[in-house]
Amino acid sequence: MSSTSIERLPEAGPRVPRTRLDRIAEWYRASPVGTWGVVVMNAVIQTSFIVLTIWLGFSVLTVRIVLGVVTGLSLIWRRRWPLMIVIINNVALMIKMIKSDSGEFLLPLLIAVYTLIAIASIRQRLLGIAATLVFMFIPYLASFNGPLPGLMKERVPLSDFMWEGGLLIAVLTVASISRSHRESLEHGDTQLASHTAEQQLVVQRDAARYQARVAAELHDSVGHSLTAIIALSEGLHGASGIPDVDEAIDLVNSLARDGLADTRNAVASLQSSPALLDDFGSGAVTSPRPEVVADVRGWDQLGDLLTTVRATGLSAALTETGRRPSNTAVGRALGELVYIVIREALTNVMRHAEGATRVVVSLDHTGSSTRVTVSDDGQVTVHADSSQDSHEPSTGHGLTNLASVIQERGGALEVGPSIAPGSGGWVLRAVVPVYVPIQEGA
Repeated sequence: MSSTSIERLPEAGPRVPRTRLDRIAEWYRASPVGTWGVVVMNAVIQTSFIVLTIWLGFSVLTVRIVLGVVTGLSLIWRRRWPLMIVIINNVALMIKMIKSDSGEFLLPLLIAVYTLIAIASIRQRLLGIAATLVFMFIPYLASFNGPLPGLMKERVPLSDFMWEGGLLIAVLTVASISRSHRESLEHGDTQLASHTAEQQLVVQRDAARYQARVAAELHDSVGHSLTAIIALSEGLHGASGIPDVDEAIDLVNSLARDGLADTRNAVASLQSSPALLDDFGSGAVTSPRPEVVADVRGWDQLGDLLTTVRATGLSAALTETGRRPSNTAVGRALGELVYIVIREALTNVMRHAEGATRVVVSLDHTGSSTRVTVSDDGQVTVHADSSQDSHEPSTGHGLTNLASVIQERGGALEVGPSIAPGSGGWVLRAVVPVYVPIQEGA
């Protein structure tokens, strides 16, 4: 694995790289197999000792069986109450050492001590280590001057205490190293998550600044130009004395006003983004500018689009089947998107349809969507040096962006030459599904 790679677990955020041994250790700590596997392993070993003792002809004390069951079952809760389980296993080992000078219960104690060092607080760790040393030393101390009458059969040699102490030190060392390594990985995860969050804030801040710059450019350039067109067209109204010219000037004025309203709405949307960051990238949301409420285009404005097309000399018709959605928030949202689709399609017809004389817009309303079809009778010719049709717009992102928006809402949009027999031109087909608009602040 590369040193710069980042592991990602579901809902875990960015993580520093792990070795295979690290992943195995994490699985052991998180999996029930880690809990029950140790219990089963200890039970097998304890049972094997008892069976071997019986097979060799020695008697098995009842207390030995009871202590074996207690220590084995206690390991189930070693992660929930690590200090208590260490003390229970210490008591069991002490009793067994006093009764028979046998340390066969040392394994569950070492397992409990390892868990204590790996997960417990510093206070519990110190108490657990101190208790373990005391309980281990009691059998040796009690038999220092000889075995206690009625309790001990023989004296516990110092070598047993030293052997048990050596194993305890080894377990403490391994557990401390494991804990230190795990904490180092967790600290690295925290630092990486902080760095990633900081990078995201920087990206969001840059995006907010870019939005503000685009909004300013739209306001200063496009808005200024459209305002000038409106002023000039109003000044030319009725100056020529020719009805057709005056009608064309009025149309220019109307289109410029519509464009200016759309531009102002776009600027307001960019400037009132709910996630604009402050200049320090701290994540604080800046005070949103008052949103400009522009006239929402929708079902009632479809006729205006056709009027504009007819003013250019094209014949335009609109057909509808089914029932148009009601005047609700959902219906208005659907109408706005249908309006945008038809407007983009008609714009492409006016700009790119060579020799077109008519355009037909068809709407088919169902309970879950509206099917939009826009077709024209323009010429479809293929350039010799490319497979692109002359009718298809070679630049711009209108249809591409529009298709993405529709697909995000579960619909589809396609554009291509008409395949109907005896017909020419291009056809735009779109399925615009009903969707619930997201309310700000919801």
